[in-house]
Amino acid sequence: MTHRFVNVKAGIKVKGRVYHVQNVNAYASRLKGWMRRFHGVATRYLPNYLGWRRMLERHGEAISPPLCLALSVGRATPQHFIQT
Repeated sequence: MTHRFVNVKAGIKVKGRVYHVQNVNAYASRLKGWMRRFHGVATRYLPNYLGWRRMLERHGEAISPPLCLALSVGRATPQHFIQT
């Protein structure tokens, strides 16, 4: 992951018309809202929850149980599993 520094204190909120501080804030808000239902998670399991959330962000409501299983074992071609 590449880190892009955005100096909000200096009034800079966008860098290169792509990296916008609101994108980060929006993702953090969605993640926190989703995590509330679990009433906190152990730090050792946090990567699992983040992976689960990443999968949901990428595939949204189109995710099916077979795709979820295939992605979890790293053997998925998403185009073959997406329900239309």
